[in-house]
Amino acid sequence: MSSKTPAPETEQDAERQKVAFHLSGYMHKSLGRRGSEVEVYAKRIRSGDHDDFMTEISTALEEQSRLIAADLSGESTDAQSFDIPAILFMHDVTHRASSVHARQGQRRAAADPDHILARLDREAASVRRAPFVAISDVCSPSVASLDSLEVIKLSELTMETHHYGKALFVERVGTIVQQDTKALAAVKDVDGDAEAFELYHQDVNLANDLPLGLFFYIKEPYLTLSASGSLIIRVDHPTDLIHAGSKPKVVSASASVQEANRTAAEWKEVGNGFFKKQEYFKAGRVYECALEAGAEGKLKQDVSRNLAQVDLILGRNVSARLHAIDALSNDSDPALVALDVKSYFRAASASYQLRDFRQSEEDLSRLRSLSSNDEDGLRLLEKVRVRLKEVENGVYDLQQLVKRSSRLQPRIDIADFTRRTVVGWTKRRGRGLFAAEDVSLGELILCEKAFNATFGWESENSLTKTYDVRRKTFDGFPAPLWTSTIQKLQQSSPQRIAEVTSLTGRYPGLGSKTVIADGVHVLDAFQIHDIIAANAFAIPTPAKRQKTEAFGLMETVVPPGTKSSTIPENCALFTHAALINHSCLPNATRVFIGDAILLRATKAISKGDEILQAYVSPTLDVKARQERMNLIWNFTCSCALCKAETQEPDDLRQRRAAVIEEADRLAHDINTHLVDASQRDGIIRRAERLHARLKATFASEIWDGLPRA
Repeated sequence: MSSKTPAPETEQDAERQKVAFHLSGYMHKSLGRRGSEVEVYAKRIRSGDHDDFMTEISTALEEQSRLIAADLSGESTDAQSFDIPAILFMHDVTHRASSVHARQGQRRAAADPDHILARLDREAASVRRAPFVAISDVCSPSVASLDSLEVIKLSELTMETHHYGKALFVERVGTIVQQDTKALAAVKDVDGDAEAFELYHQDVNLANDLPLGLFFYIKEPYLTLSASGSLIIRVDHPTDLIHAGSKPKVVSASASVQEANRTAAEWKEVGNGFFKKQEYFKAGRVYECALEAGAEGKLKQDVSRNLAQVDLILGRNVSARLHAIDALSNDSDPALVALDVKSYFRAASASYQLRDFRQSEEDLSRLRSLSSNDEDGLRLLEKVRVRLKEVENGVYDLQQLVKRSSRLQPRIDIADFTRRTVVGWTKRRGRGLFAAEDVSLGELILCEKAFNATFGWESENSLTKTYDVRRKTFDGFPAPLWTSTIQKLQQSSPQRIAEVTSLTGRYPGLGSKTVIADGVHVLDAFQIHDIIAANAFAIPTPAKRQKTEAFGLMETVVPPGTKSSTIPENCALFTHAALINHSCLPNATRVFIGDAILLRATKAISKGDEILQAYVSPTLDVKARQERMNLIWNFTCSCALCKAETQEPDDLRQRRAAVIEEADRLAHDINTHLVDASQRDGIIRRAERLHARLKATFASEIWDGLPRA
């Protein structure tokens, strides 16, 4: 009787076994992962179907060992630090994406709510260990009205399918787990069938917005796999989620008959109770119930005024102004006049936060016609008049702004000065900024406060990274900038929304057109992502004297496998300065104060000239500049500087780069260390030698008329 002899193990098989063993040990000891989480990667490596992944992991583990050994011995090493969790995440995303078509159309099995909730607990733990999110399948938000969609149940969902023309009708069960850019929760339909869902870019009030027992709709849902490989309904666009009821059950899990029959006055008192307990989101929802219950006359004015205050606290400035205006009585009764003063102040405050300083001044003018000595109104009016002068003249107390800017208060209170520039079209680079008047060397061209800025110390999720499968790179900006920008847009005026959405990114999305569905301005989360990726700035930490990157917008991170993935600590999105095009020979340079950018002329600029800035430092080698510009902004610079450098041999550019690096070190030493008189002569001689060596690399006539490092 013959027995089957196993095939002999090859060297490659042995290598796979070795790498799988070492990866399992690393995941167990360094990442704290256990059991099936570890085995899934080891199994893939041993299978021989993922040799590229095996090579990446092998290299990363070897470099990790070299770094540890060098650290223990105190020796220097050229080993690079690899982000192994990021490599694992990239592999998971790629692995799932490769099997999308095989899963497409598959039906899901019915699930019990308790089973889904237990699964979400495991999902939340996984997210805490690996702070990553991924963009793989870009899809558009639903622009259809709810009335036009066919309502379906969970049993009708199929895998990897965008259910266009459909809407799920579900209610939330269990707790909501807020993680980085998303919230994890469970939902069930009227049949008791349950499934997990993840909602991206929602604010921390989601638990109040979707209380237990409240039914809501998910427009044109998408069923896919989560980061851990489990089924999940993924909602990328917050505007795809619509409340079903006009009276949210914010008081308890299930509204009683008494609550359902409350009068407007009773709803107002409930709202006042929440307000006193500083539960502002709940207070706002209940005040809305009071209005829907038919509040009229003075009761309606009181509720609207209270709701305006809630909106101001929650940053909902557009609705704050609308509710404040609705609260006006326009009555001569002294008691009502005093209340109208409050309403005008809240309207003016909302306009100020919306950066509509003219409207704020107008609201305050009406307030003063009722009460000329109102102290709050006078203080705000003083600030408004300063802002209006800034808009007109561009005169800022820069010393005070720098002094006040700090980690505790990184956002500064200024108005934008942009009247010296106009938006126009270039021949090859789309829109750009042009000088509206002559600008002398050193003069201020513009000053702009960021539409949105995030600072690393403000959020525990500040280092959460987004992996963009389309470009096989991690973003060069923290994921919270993406999420907070979408949240801020949801509370912005149509004009401000248009300013952001008119900026360009790789994915056009809805463009700058206004799309209203079910009473809300539809936002495309992926369009906003690509706008940020192409237009955001890295900004320095206030009150730090360390060198910050003077050049360059976001630096897209190279995928792990070459080096550790890092992202800037602080980032900002400007809507006007983002229109400035690139040149390695710019006529403007920028500096940041808190969340504001100031642009000054580095040469005389004539009216009609295009304003140009350097996206990346011109002192970088031309190949490095071109690679970065291609990767992030998808263009190749053809300025005179780039043309000159590309004509030079590689070894000459390498010699120049080495001298520049040495000069940077010398400058750093001088700036950071006290230099006594005995050292100065030596430093000067060293600088002169560096200058001579650097000058020798520019001997060719191709540099005639060009600036040199």
